Amino acid sequence: MSEGLAKRVAGTLVLGVIGLIVLPLLIDFTDPNKVDRTTKIPAAPSIEAVSLERAKRPESVNADFNVKKSLPVVTNDGDDFGLTDKGLPQAWSVQVGSFTEEPKAKKLLKKLADQGYKAFIERAVITGENHYRVVVGPKIDWRRAKAASQAIDRIFETKSIILKYET
Repeated sequence: MSEGLAKRVAGTLVLGVIGLIVLPLLIDFTDPNKVDRTTKIPAAPSIEAVSLERAKRPESVNADFNVKKSLPVVTNDGDDFGLTDKGLPQAWSVQVGSFTEEPKAKKLLKKLADQGYKAFIERAVITGENHYRVVVGPKIDWRRAKAASQAIDRIFETKSIILKYET
């Protein structure tokens, strides 16, 4: 065998050995479907049971006391929230405008919706004539209805009024 051929065979063997060493470092031959089943959850803490004593009602407290009867039903006569006669939360709506022509009401409704207000049109018959009220709400808290009314008045240059929302 000639000296050149021997060097080529030796070089090929050296490159093959280097390839066998470097190839596993470059390519990951592990199973891609293998799931790591080790847990990262710490062990459960040891908890000891605690016994509690039952509270005793003082003798001065009447057992027939009814909490619901003792709470007043709040109206907006100076108060901001409460319950209706039906026991439902009292609600408020802001009447932004009242129009005799429906297209004008729809135009204001679209402007309110574009500003992010939840509004609707309520039809009312007054002295035989249709009126279309543009209303925002209802709001459960009178203060929120008042704040919405002030903001709407400022934005749309109107004089809105706050009404009780009848369910």
